[in-house]
Amino acid sequence: AILWISIISRPNLAFVASHLAQYNANPGPTHWQAANNVLQYISGTRDYRMILGGTGDNFHELTGYSDANWGRDPDTARSTSGYVFLLGESVISWSSRRQPTVAKSSCEAEYMAISHAASQGIWIRQFLIEIGLDIKDIPTRLHVDNKGAIDLTKGSGNRNRSKHINIAHHFVQERVSDRTFTIVYCPTSLMLADGLTKPLPRARLEETVRGLRLERTRD
Repeated sequence: AILWISIISRPNLAFVASHLAQYNANPGPTHWQAANNVLQYISGTRDYRMILGGTGDNFHELTGYSDANWGRDPDTARSTSGYVFLLGESVISWSSRRQPTVAKSSCEAEYMAISHAASQGIWIRQFLIEIGLDIKDIPTRLHVDNKGAIDLTKGSGNRNRSKHINIAHHFVQERVSDRTFTIVYCPTSLMLADGLTKPLPRARLEETVRGLRLERTRD
């Protein structure tokens, strides 16, 4: 049930839903307590709504945020990828998932996360073009908070540090070269996908919730 809520309207629950789902087959007391804590949080924020639309002139602009938390899983040492895409001011797509292979560095984990986000970004772009939005020649800005990973997307990183990375992740270099994406540095303090890769302290979580345009409404 938590996973369902996180998919349809609550990106701020995406990380915890994905993490708890890994223990569905054999949950222990710790996992039950964590799930109970999430239910309490949902109950306390049940009047939050995702706000769509806006008044700005950028209603047709697609932007994304990509983040990773290196070695987050203590059992497998795998990292967690997260992304958020906005159309104008509206959040339209998000994801939190464990990476399929172990990353040897935070830079590699971020690079793999960019590849994951770019795959979704390409699909969204194709869909928007099919329904008549003229963005074919407009690069999608993808915000990343790791400068080493940004260098890799431009093909200017240390080759010795990236030659072992699965070739499937290198396709993003071509998408940057052909201007499908523009990779932009974003400070961690402004990273909307931060909460999709790890637990956040309360103050930072509330900032992220506001950035995702989840607002308290009264019927």
